[in-house]
Amino acid sequence: MQIKYAHILSYLKSFLQALLIFTVISFSIDWLRKPSQPSTLSSQALTTLTQDKVRLTQFSQDRIGIVYFWGTWCGICKYTSPTIEKLHQNHIPVISIALTSGNNTSLQTYLTNRDFTFPTVNDSDGLISNHWDISVTPTIVLIKNGRMIHSTTGISSYWGIRLRMFAMNLLY
Repeated sequence: MQIKYAHILSYLKSFLQALLIFTVISFSIDWLRKPSQPSTLSSQALTTLTQDKVRLTQFSQDRIGIVYFWGTWCGICKYTSPTIEKLHQNHIPVISIALTSGNNTSLQTYLTNRDFTFPTVNDSDGLISNHWDISVTPTIVLIKNGRMIHSTTGISSYWGIRLRMFAMNLLY
């Protein structure tokens, strides 16, 4: 019995060490790929495909909102976009910025065909993403009161994003 207990403790220790290493590597990669929020954009209005005007300062007033940079051509975004949709359906403020994904009509068709209802800005010429120094898609930026507080890139799960939001709420 004591040998079995020692084995379980050994496996648990190895698991926790691997989890710690993974977390450090993940946060290091996020830090290296971190976008830089333009100072003027938080008060500037972004126009969605439905012609709604969104200001990041109002959008994230006293709560965490998500700015989701993605593209219709991005393979990983096909896995991340449903997660963003689920967050949007659960009343998390989301604004998505579609990078060089065609004209408004083709982008709206893409969103409709996939049942994505999150508000989307068409960055057809890539100017918005260039201002943010976006180098990887998908990039998920957490903002609060119009200010970027955290970002992550690549595949993210629903609970991974929710955990990041919880942690950032404790810090900011």
